[in-house]
Amino acid sequence: MSFSDILRGLVTGVKGGAGAAIMGVDGLAIEKFQLAGSAFDVDTIGVEYGRVIEEVKNAAMVLSLGALEEIVVTMPGAEVFLRVITPDYYLVLVLKSVENAGKARYLLRRAALRAKLELAV
Repeated sequence: MSFSDILRGLVTGVKGGAGAAIMGVDGLAIEKFQLAGSAFDVDTIGVEYGRVIEEVKNAAMVLSLGALEEIVVTMPGAEVFLRVITPDYYLVLVLKSVENAGKARYLLRRAALRAKLELAV
């Protein structure tokens, strides 16, 4: 399954999905998928919240809490999900509504596993 297929399935699989990207910790998108007409810039969201991932990873290490798996940022107009794929890559999902967080987290977990397999090839 290609990265494009993984992201398309993730975004279209949850009501309110706007876009998704597989990002490197260097801030570069490996692949992205965005619904036509979406007002969200998934690249910029991925880069900006990627910095948050690095800070939380460092805090978790200092506090001996284990490896970071996922971060969810909820705002009135959107919800951003960030899921670590490997130490060098993470997955970003943007929802324009917050009503399907449970399904989004489930699909995000599955997508991260699929992306990890693709990265290993």
